Amino acid sequence: MKRTFVILAFMWAAPCLAQADSIAGPASHLCWRGKPAPKCTSFWITEFGYDAVMSTTTSRNIVDYGSGTSTFTSRDFGSRLLWTVGPMFNTRPLRAVGGTLTLSPLDDGFRAALEGRRRWWTPEGSAFDLSAGLLRVDVPRAGPPYGRTEYGITTGAFLVGGDLINVNGRADLLVTGGRIRSGMSAGIGLGSYAAAGGTIALGALIALLLSTVRWD
Repeated sequence: MKRTFVILAFMWAAPCLAQADSIAGPASHLCWRGKPAPKCTSFWITEFGYDAVMSTTTSRNIVDYGSGTSTFTSRDFGSRLLWTVGPMFNTRPLRAVGGTLTLSPLDDGFRAALEGRRRWWTPEGSAFDLSAGLLRVDVPRAGPPYGRTEYGITTGAFLVGGDLINVNGRADLLVTGGRIRSGMSAGIGLGSYAAAGGTIALGALIALLLSTVRWD
């Protein structure tokens, strides 16, 4: 399953990353803050955000303590912080295409999504994005084993203001683990400079934590 997930992820992302740049111009212009062509021919999406789950399926877990059993109900999807990064290419004056990787820490692991992304610009620099791709989630369990990794698909829609802030909606579907599980969420994200600052701060925090670990 993991090998299949990697192969499908590559097949999904490759067409986006290999998209030919059809904008006329003698040289490419890479922007940190995305703008429509001809101001930018390519740019990076960098977003920090928070997604709040609006609805989700649940799982019923039975734990055997030896002297008796207990039944717990857990949500298949939870609200989460997220970090998104990926390249985008302006293929037309008001069109862009690319791919993103999104990571979220969870209580019992992490969540990752690899998506293709399509953007429609307005002349003023606002945008509407659609994304779809592959999803990997560590699903919690009430008893041992306390977590397992499941795979599925995810889609998102984004209203983007100047590549600085966005509001979004997302639908998730897990198709492994013996049954289909689904969830829907709404969120807000900060892009460009705010996300870059957050990335630097996160990297510094990780470096600080690693410096306190004894490796011997």
